[in-house]
Amino acid sequence: MHQITYSRARADLADLFDDALEHLPTRIDRRRADPAVLLSLADFRALLSQFGFTPEVLFEASSVAVWLPELAIWGRGTTFAEAKEDLLAEIDQLLALLTEDARLRSAPNIVERLPWIFRLMYAESDVEREEAVFGAPVADAPPLVAAGA
Repeated sequence: MHQITYSRARADLADLFDDALEHLPTRIDRRRADPAVLLSLADFRALLSQFGFTPEVLFEASSVAVWLPELAIWGRGTTFAEAKEDLLAEIDQLLALLTEDARLRSAPNIVERLPWIFRLMYAESDVEREEAVFGAPVADAPPLVAAGA
């Protein structure tokens, strides 16, 4: 991997950007800070594409729950559509908290989930975020799965 100092990177940013688009990431070192890597969004997406989501839908007597084990969060509602929307709202809240609080991003239970979090952070729309979690647009009623099954 190409390695460069922060000062040099500022001077050569246009070239480094072009290199990233040509699939050549660059490590950038800065005094008194951890190094960072500049890479293209396409490469970033490719790296994270292996981190898929496996939502689990549980139907109970009067409610539906959607569990997302990769982030350890729930969505709940009286219908699948409501539970799905609640889960997506929970994801939005989590991403907002992580964006605002650097300490939270360093918490051990968050660090282990960062690949999935990053995958959701780069989603460019709510539809793309939903597709990342559910794989494709989901109808209001998935195949029935009994609670405890």
